[in-house]
Amino acid sequence: MPDAYVQYPEMRALILEYLTRLADPAWRASNLKSDSSVELDFDDLVNFIYDTSGLLNDPRGALGFTLGSLDEVEAVQRLRDAFEAAIEEGGLSGESPGTDPMWDLIGDEAATVVDVLSARGFGGGNPSPDECGSPS
Repeated sequence: MPDAYVQYPEMRALILEYLTRLADPAWRASNLKSDSSVELDFDDLVNFIYDTSGLLNDPRGALGFTLGSLDEVEAVQRLRDAFEAAIEEGGLSGESPGTDPMWDLIGDEAATVVDVLSARGFGGGNPSPDECGSPS
């Protein structure tokens, strides 16, 4: 499938930055704590990837805005599934991000999203229906 352009490449770049951090186990262990004094803590990260960017709320809805292909949507959906599984199990919190095994799965899925997003361009403009496939 050809690359599609995204309407908000600046937000896409921020998403990539946040997910790159999330993919790094050392960064997670030292920064994702609810009482962290660093620039980005657990609450900030979750707020950004769910609410500010809308990325995990509706990956398919991000197509043409911050995501440029169905491959990207699918990778983000797997990341969302990992987050939701962790939340459902009650094991995900900002209290123990370095020791919670669910963070490893989330980190792996974040790394996959980073790889998929990095392989595509950041051009502006909306994708055509032919570029992103039909909605389901």
